[in-house]
Amino acid sequence: MLRHCVQGARRHHQGGLRWCSSLVSSSADHQTDSRTTHHRQPAAAHQFTKRHFGISRHPDSLAKHGSINSIEEDDDLTDSGSAARVTADDLEYGEIGEANAMSRQMKAMSNAWQDDNDDNDDYDNDEFDLFDSSDFGKSSDGDDKDDMDEDAVADAAFHARQQKIKEELDKRTGRLWTDEWIISDEEWLSNKTWDDIEVWKPQLATRKSLESVKVFEGGVPTLQQLSELDLPPSLSAHPGHGSPKQYATHRKKQIRSRLKMAIQLSIHDDLQKILKMESWSDKQEAVDALFEVIEERVREREPVLGKLPEFGSMVENGLEQVLRMVQGRMRGAASSVNDASGDATQDSENTDGEKVTTQKDHTDDVLNVVDEDVAVPVFMDVANVKNAPNSAFLNKSNDAGIPNLIYPLNVHHREGVGRMVEEWELAANKETRRIMMRDATKVIASKIVGAAKCCDSAMSDSEKGAARVLVTGKRGVGKTAALAGIVASARVSGHIVVYLPDGDRLRRHGFYIEPCNHRKGLYNLPMIAQEFCEQLLTSHGDDINTMTASDETMKEYLTDDQIKKVLSNANSNEKESEVEMPLTLDKLLNVGSESSSLSSGCYLSVISTLMNQTEKPFTIIVDEFNCYYDHGHYFHMDYDENVKKAIPLNKISIFKPFMDAMGLYPAIAGNDISPDDAVDSSRAMMKWGSVVAAVSESKAVRRTFTKSLMESANALAESDNPVNVVEVRRFSNVEVQHILYNFEITGIGRLRFDRGNTTLNPEEVEYLRMVSGGTGQHLMDACMIP
Repeated sequence: MLRHCVQGARRHHQGGLRWCSSLVSSSADHQTDSRTTHHRQPAAAHQFTKRHFGISRHPDSLAKHGSINSIEEDDDLTDSGSAARVTADDLEYGEIGEANAMSRQMKAMSNAWQDDNDDNDDYDNDEFDLFDSSDFGKSSDGDDKDDMDEDAVADAAFHARQQKIKEELDKRTGRLWTDEWIISDEEWLSNKTWDDIEVWKPQLATRKSLESVKVFEGGVPTLQQLSELDLPPSLSAHPGHGSPKQYATHRKKQIRSRLKMAIQLSIHDDLQKILKMESWSDKQEAVDALFEVIEERVREREPVLGKLPEFGSMVENGLEQVLRMVQGRMRGAASSVNDASGDATQDSENTDGEKVTTQKDHTDDVLNVVDEDVAVPVFMDVANVKNAPNSAFLNKSNDAGIPNLIYPLNVHHREGVGRMVEEWELAANKETRRIMMRDATKVIASKIVGAAKCCDSAMSDSEKGAARVLVTGKRGVGKTAALAGIVASARVSGHIVVYLPDGDRLRRHGFYIEPCNHRKGLYNLPMIAQEFCEQLLTSHGDDINTMTASDETMKEYLTDDQIKKVLSNANSNEKESEVEMPLTLDKLLNVGSESSSLSSGCYLSVISTLMNQTEKPFTIIVDEFNCYYDHGHYFHMDYDENVKKAIPLNKISIFKPFMDAMGLYPAIAGNDISPDDAVDSSRAMMKWGSVVAAVSESKAVRRTFTKSLMESANALAESDNPVNVVEVRRFSNVEVQHILYNFEITGIGRLRFDRGNTTLNPEEVEYLRMVSGGTGQHLMDACMIP
């Protein structure tokens, strides 16, 4: 270290300059043009002050302990017991040599430091002396020049590397290399106002987006059509969500698919030449040559996969599979060609021409191994339905622009129902309301169609059935959108649908609760029941105006006095003797919507009638279903004298039908939900239709309750009356791309005036997919601002 310090000082002070600093002194006191001047005594203390040689008192790791740099020792350097203080002036003006005390002390330190550094060949030389009197303090022009040349070369190389890195960074584009928030001076000085902003119009969407987005031709498909659509698969479950085996299987399948595609692209031209060869030996040699070079070709196309430990064997196996596939296609095509050639004409010229053409088409068909049709997402448009149901109300939209086809889904004044409705509110295009149909939506529809046989009008009553479906998934993946799509599709298919989208509100804000006098052990929520009557009457009043409730059904849920009131209210303008019995369902709902005291009995009478009829399929769709298994919010002293225990929701009359139909009783729940007083699910289910329930991850429900509910559903998946569990997974890459296309077409967020800068930029699309994690809510949030 000391040697480096000395060399640095020599390079800094060139041309014989002194390497030790000195005080400014006059030429009268001493000579400055020669280093051989003897030590002169100063004229006076105030004229020339001696300076002690500045040796650090901090220990040096390279110096031996006890030599110098010790805190306990004084800076006075002694020689043979004489206390002679060596000053900086002595070192600067005195003779530097063996007789100088400082020189001897520094040389001793150099030797001691040398002993501890035996690995250096220069220091192993006995003739080497760091502080030799002949070189100490003097300059060496040759050495300095060589050192300067080396430093100049090193500096030039360093600056060249810096410049290369700078040029590379300047060429990079994307989120990390450009600032979208920079406001130029022209924009600051402009006088633009809100009125000067360009008005959005559909023509602002790019041609790529318009051609890529596929909307169902009829607006909304039926359940049968939905179950038959060709839709792309969603992204596999994340390994951190509790299913690592499923994700590992997905990754292996994805790797094999990418390798297969790379192999097909790598051998396409060679395969064309091989198929044109006539000799079997030539073909065999060409195939052997392919096996020799295929690994390097695929590695160039897939450099990341090329680092896998078994990459070579995977490529060879993949090539063998591709060749077998081509061979099979060749045999199948050749047999079809031979069958077709039997009916050909005997004209040799035309026959040869036809054979050549057929062989060419056959070869192209065999080689067309990479041009496979890739499924793309399909959107339904609930605002433009061609095969609309027979209801004037369902064909319209409310004041907020939400189509009544998915009524009562709406934006609550305090609590929303997911982000799907928010997406429609933020869109500039108010003429369309689109929902992406995904593989989970298709699975739900297929379960309903398969179990209920609801789309086959020729089915007998004995063949009709019902399906139970539980929809799960992480927060923001699109469970609410999937249920809304099923509601729209079911109503287009002719189903009578009871849709309860806000379970969290229903289990807390029931206004008041009262015991049911007619049915002991049950409790009524009159205000909620009144709301249910109004919703069902509004959405399906035209579908149930010919159905009637039997006397036995009404007596099961209403007392005799209540039945008389119902009849009186239903025929208020007629005499009691002229009242016709039984009442139609629309009149019962009308009475229930006007009277809170009769609402619960009227609603339950209608629900019981719909669940036991086979005239029209009846479907109940419940969102936020796990909220019903959370801690209760309804208390009554008739259930608990101390009013400490909450009433289980399966003991509340308006919730009991669909909770008994689902038949889920988890081991861990927030209240005492048990099958003791419940109706068996096989008898509680409707005769023709389905019950679809979905859990919510955005509400304040303990995770253990939701997990226990899903475990109980999975336990019934293999039973005679199974519960079909359908998971809505994250968006795949192709789904994210098409969502962005749709955002640009409908004018959402910054894509409204984007003009393709996002959708046509692969880096930006990948960035949005990364920050959203394949979640719909996060993806829409990322598209709001740059």
